This record gives sequence, structure tokens and C-alpha cells, in this order.
Amino acid sequence: MLRKTAVLSVLAAFGLAGSLHADDSDPANSGAGAEHYVVMLGHGYFPASVHPVIGDTILFVNITDIPMAATAEDGSWSTGLLPENAAFILPVTDGMTMAYINGVPQPDGQIEVIESTEDTGATIIAEGIVDYVNPAPVDLNPDGTPSSLPDEAYDNS
Repeated sequence: MLRKTAVLSVLAAFGLAGSLHADDSDPANSGAGAEHYVVMLGHGYFPASVHPVIGDTILFVNITDIPMAATAEDGSWSTGLLPENAAFILPVTDGMTMAYINGVPQPDGQIEVIESTEDTGATIIAEGIVDYVNPAPVDLNPDGTPSSLPDEAYDNS
């Protein structure tokens, strides 16, 4: 319960509730892109999947004392290793690699994956996705209630 409360507090502090997904077809939202948030939790990312559009930014914030990174699986972009309370802003660009892991690019082009261990002893490799191709599975109406999108809105190829 304490962990859930802490995560919700951080999300509230960053104003995540109001910027989960903006209606980009609305002229009032044109101009500067929206900012999306990914919280680094030591053993994973929240949310693990974000749905920005090209031109938006993603603010990665590490809220734990465990250093973390978010690095494209092909090493084409990275936040670098972020210590506690550090942040990194990633611009969303056309063609960028969407899948990322908790790893740090090395000079030889390889990615050093950072593994963590649960209390059970299981090894975890944190991973996420920046899905700028598909809209968010749930969009919010102006009154804050969820509105589902039709299946045709998704690129399932």
C-alpha cells in the first residue's frame, strides 16, 4: 500500500493525470508537443508503455536510490545512467526505436544490461516501449472519463 501511495504521489506531483494523452487534433493543443512522464522504479518503468506523437517529449525521472537508464534496444538513444531524483527529457522523433531496456551503451556499441533482483531471487530486466505509432488504448474525455477507441485506430500489423 505504501509503494502504491508513493507512486501516486509522484505522479500527482508531475501532473501526469492531466497529460496522459492530449487530443492532438484539437487546435488548442497545437504548437509545442505534449510532455509525457515515465517514472523509473528500480525494477521497472511506470508506465511501461507511453503513447506520444512525433514532436512530444518524454520526461524520464528516477525516483529510487537504484541508478537506472532507459536505452533503445539498438542503442540509438539513451537517458544515460540516472541517479536518484535525476531526470532526462527525450524528444520523440520519427523513426526512433520504440523498445527500450534498462541498459547503458558501451563504447564498442554493445549495451550493458542492468539487471535487478526481486525479493524472491528472480532476475528482472526492466523494459518499456515508446509507441508513437498507435494511439493510447484508452483516451480521456474532457470530463476525465475513459473513452475507448475503435479497433481500426490501431496499427496491428
